[in-house]
Amino acid sequence: MKKIILFFSALILISPVLWATSVNSEITGVRVYTNGAEISRKAQAQIPAGTQEIVISGLPFDIDPQSIQMKGQGNFTILSVSHRTNYLESPQLTRTMRMLRDSLEYYKNQIDIQQSLLKVYEEEESLLLANKSIGGTDTGVNVANLRAMADFFRNRLADVKKLQLDTRTNIQKLQERHNRVRNQINQTGAEQNRQVGEIVITTLADRAVRGNFEFSFITWQAGWNAVYDIRANDVNEPVELMMKASVLQFTGEDWNNIPLTLSTGDPRANFQIPMLSTWFLRFIAPMPPPPPRRESQELMIVEDEFFRVDAEDIYGAKAASVAEVAFIQETRTTTEYRIDIPFTLVSGNKPQIVEVQKNELPAGYNYFAVPKLSREAFLLAKITGWEEYVRLPGGVNVFFEGAYVGRSFLDPESTTDTLEISLGNDRGVVLERNRLTEFSRKGILGRRTTETVAWELVVRNTRNREITINIQDQIPVSTDANIQVTLEESSGAQYDESTGKLNWRINLGPSETQKRNFRYSVRYPSDKQIRLE
Repeated sequence: MKKIILFFSALILISPVLWATSVNSEITGVRVYTNGAEISRKAQAQIPAGTQEIVISGLPFDIDPQSIQMKGQGNFTILSVSHRTNYLESPQLTRTMRMLRDSLEYYKNQIDIQQSLLKVYEEEESLLLANKSIGGTDTGVNVANLRAMADFFRNRLADVKKLQLDTRTNIQKLQERHNRVRNQINQTGAEQNRQVGEIVITTLADRAVRGNFEFSFITWQAGWNAVYDIRANDVNEPVELMMKASVLQFTGEDWNNIPLTLSTGDPRANFQIPMLSTWFLRFIAPMPPPPPRRESQELMIVEDEFFRVDAEDIYGAKAASVAEVAFIQETRTTTEYRIDIPFTLVSGNKPQIVEVQKNELPAGYNYFAVPKLSREAFLLAKITGWEEYVRLPGGVNVFFEGAYVGRSFLDPESTTDTLEISLGNDRGVVLERNRLTEFSRKGILGRRTTETVAWELVVRNTRNREITINIQDQIPVSTDANIQVTLEESSGAQYDESTGKLNWRINLGPSETQKRNFRYSVRYPSDKQIRLE
């Protein structure tokens, strides 16, 4: 007995840590990147004298160990910080998920009860059918007994059949509800994280103290992308540009009432400064002639030496590493958007929309039309100053006069400083394109044919305000020296000879109608055929 006591006493002296203290933590803030999120948390623990392990559990399982930053407050020393995965503990379920799991279990139990009842009714039906013989082999059955037994079998079998039908109906309804709950659970994605992450802190203290810990880490189970709204209420007013964030987090833990920051940065980006290696210039060695190929030799087994080219022969020196020939280019600085009020983000695979900022931008409005392709005029908003507020590419929802118009795309890498957004077609602007038959003709002189085509463009403004419209049409462009195209009339249009496009910029007053004509001729050999519209 004394030996056992001495053994455990020696074990206590040798082992500096006999057990670990497990503590909980709470979120103090989250910075969400386009890929990943930095979660800041705090915890408190009673630290005993000596060396002790403090385990902070209930964390995401995919913590990046290199990203853990730990700070302690108190009369103790942090010896080490490490990360591990707890495969025995399941993550804490959210309130919504607990309700869904309880509902799923309830409907499953109800289905089991109804299936048991159905089995009982089926057994009773089998029992009735197996015992429908009455009387004996030597004695008959009187009419009264026969009538009574017939009534009993008929009524009871009818009741049993009805009970079976009702039970099957109940099972079907319960199964439908069970499936809906199961689909909702699958949609939230909250069951995919089965493991729990833990941070282990090894501390050293001269005496028992109360310790406060502030720490942060990066998890890859979150991210966001930009979504924009452009709203125009009137052509005499500026447009409203709203930036929204579509945020997704499936860490297995709801972020309730937290300070939220959205960053355009990427924590996985390589911030190592590129370094140039020496560029040696040498003559390129001539490529050896290919060896003769035997007739019986297949093409796929030609000697490898014919195709092998050494990197040193071409570039003069082999690259020491990939980092010397690969470069990281940063196009702009990181921007952070801080949400002023505490925000809640539920864990799941459904993105949540967060409004980030709203700005009014100057815009000019004009119409654009191509009557040859469409008889509708489209209203364009030309927005300036947009690049100051657009840091990330993203889709744009366009609204005009309170109605949804369509969807576009914003790219901060665009080289244009004016953003053109279509606000849809306006039926208040009427367009016509008519062929002028009196000026369109076809004639043959010698071996050459000349065709003349004339068009009339009519634009009418039925609005009660002045508008500006750009109208575009075209004439053909020759691709053969034997085909000669001549623009004879353009009504003052800007003509691009290389593309054949004609552009008119027209100012229309309220209820005003204007016309523009253009005419062109084509000369070509009479023994050839062309098609003109």
